[in-house]
Amino acid sequence: MANRTATASQTTLFGLKGDVELRQLMQLARRAPYVLRLTRRKNIPPPLLVVKERVAPEDRDDLDGLTHYRAKTIERGQMHGASVRACLPVLKRIVEDVKDDQGIALNLERLMSVQGLKHTNLNLPLDPTAGARLALFFQLQSKIKDIDRIELIGRRVAMFSREEAVYWLANVTTTDQALRSWAMTGLRICLCGEASDPRIGKVLERIRARG
Repeated sequence: MANRTATASQTTLFGLKGDVELRQLMQLARRAPYVLRLTRRKNIPPPLLVVKERVAPEDRDDLDGLTHYRAKTIERGQMHGASVRACLPVLKRIVEDVKDDQGIALNLERLMSVQGLKHTNLNLPLDPTAGARLALFFQLQSKIKDIDRIELIGRRVAMFSREEAVYWLANVTTTDQALRSWAMTGLRICLCGEASDPRIGKVLERIRARG
């Protein structure tokens, strides 16, 4: 009863009452193709978001020597600190269309807030589209310090179709180091220019205005 009461208070606090309880989201995350984890790690500024992909047993490439095959989750990218806080509108947009198997909206965007991100042990289920977009966004923004460029990447990736996001995610996570580096460099320039480009701010303003 105590656990149920705590869950209810959290649900009310984050505006999820009447939609989907946090524990239900955690249950859905156990079988979702992608998971967005709100967590904490030593020496990483909070909040910390981690995207993981669930790889089916038949798709794993590390089965040699295993007698029991099972799905495996692989980390596909992370974002933390000031970058997360600056990109909350982008994160909300990417996750706002995620639904359960019955087509009911999960309202994950309500957790992409200052209050929601106070969670440090929460798994959120993502569909293939939102999962691929977030994973691609997190991959591309890593090592970029300019917050405007990071936001620009996120806003443009949010407009990718599922097919585009999956294709480019495969390219920036390939095991071939050279191909991975070329894909990362080329796509970053395509989406947010180079660090010294004076047009970044104006382009970002135009895209923000589109909503």
